[in-house]
Amino acid sequence: MRPRLLERLAMCLVAVVGTVLNLVQKLPCTVSEPPGVPRVAYVSQYACWSDVAAIWNHRQLGEHLFPYVTGTYGGDPPVLGGGSVEYPTLTGIWIWATALPADSAKQFLVVTALVAAVLVVLVTLMLARIAGRRAWVFAATPPVMLYAVYNWDLLPVLCTVAGLLVATRAPGRWPPLLRWGLAGAAFGAGGAFKLYPLMFLAALVLAAVLDRDTADAPDDRPPGGPGRYRRAAVALGSGLAVVLAANVPFALVNAEGWWSVVEYQAQRPIDSSTLSIWYYGLLPWSSDPASPFQDTMATLATVSTAVGLLAVLVVAVVLGVRTGRTPWVQASAAMLCVYMVCNKVDSPQYVLWLLPFFVVLRLGGWWIAAYLVTDVALTTGFFRNLYYSALGVTGGTWALQLFTAAIWIRAVLLVVFVVRFLRAPVAPRPGIPRRRDDRSRSAAPDRDGEVLSAAPGPEVPRTIGVDPAG
Repeated sequence: MRPRLLERLAMCLVAVVGTVLNLVQKLPCTVSEPPGVPRVAYVSQYACWSDVAAIWNHRQLGEHLFPYVTGTYGGDPPVLGGGSVEYPTLTGIWIWATALPADSAKQFLVVTALVAAVLVVLVTLMLARIAGRRAWVFAATPPVMLYAVYNWDLLPVLCTVAGLLVATRAPGRWPPLLRWGLAGAAFGAGGAFKLYPLMFLAALVLAAVLDRDTADAPDDRPPGGPGRYRRAAVALGSGLAVVLAANVPFALVNAEGWWSVVEYQAQRPIDSSTLSIWYYGLLPWSSDPASPFQDTMATLATVSTAVGLLAVLVVAVVLGVRTGRTPWVQASAAMLCVYMVCNKVDSPQYVLWLLPFFVVLRLGGWWIAAYLVTDVALTTGFFRNLYYSALGVTGGTWALQLFTAAIWIRAVLLVVFVVRFLRAPVAPRPGIPRRRDDRSRSAAPDRDGEVLSAAPGPEVPRTIGVDPAG
């Protein structure tokens, strides 16, 4: 058996073991706590909270109601009911489908973990196809062991990696427009699971419009041409088609149930559980979830996120116009960092969103290690601080200090990553050694702007909007 195949099998095995460990760690929260022990103390002592187990009871999944079609949102305080869950439609369907064979929160968690094991294998194999042994960063680091069954974030991660794979490592025999369309559809599917991959679709469409091709003979000719607009339309159209197909039927059948997700997320307060810089940076004003100051924080989060995303896209446009090759993968990673640091929620499992870009882009091992260590410290400090608080311990415990420091170190790292991601090269093709003069190698673009790698080998991959020298 070839060494590369053995290594990929080892990656998959490690990722599955990490998923199983996460399941074992979450199972205690599916049983009743001992008598006389407050629920919050029990959960935080073992850090076994997961949205998967919690949502089984909170959203009546045992009734197996098809999501959204009879959904409601209302009451005082308002709650979701009738089959609605607080996630976009494809995630809601996925939750409903995986809940069908389950009769308890424990069974539902086990089924979710079994499916998650398949997802981590698929993601690992695709990342290995893109960047070779750098896929170990996904398979063997703490996030899989901590968050594989914390929520359903592996679903948009899978779609993100699928889009990156099609765009950067698709076989050369595939028609260019097919690759643009499949990449756009993958990001659209990710957006129908969780919204954030739609940012990557925007960056991909920019690359479609701006990247030079052989029709633009002088390199200084302004971007344009029917070929570019055609591939942009294909990428954008395929992505939007998936989003519309996943949402329009529900909106037509029961607009209230479909819209309940938007209402729930819009009205979600910024509190200590959101792990947001807005809450911890604006204390004590942010401590009251019913205060009008919640609206101020929500506005700050929305405006800063929009401005940050727009700024990254402007930089990508400038670089695309100047060089003829839009760094859309880098811009996607940078926008993700903006979203995580500026949005009103930065849940701990969001680190899974970043892992594919840690693999695909050459950020640097020390930066990656710093972020992963900070994430572990944040999660440890958060749950331990909750445990001490449940026991009535007041004052500045080590857990509170660790948690507070991690919140701000993570925020600083994300801001730094915005810049570093925009400057990071794409990881080289597996099996092709990186040379000092890689950046000076020439590459011949095909008629739709995809670049043929100058690297030798039996298969010459075509990439969308990626510098082959990277």
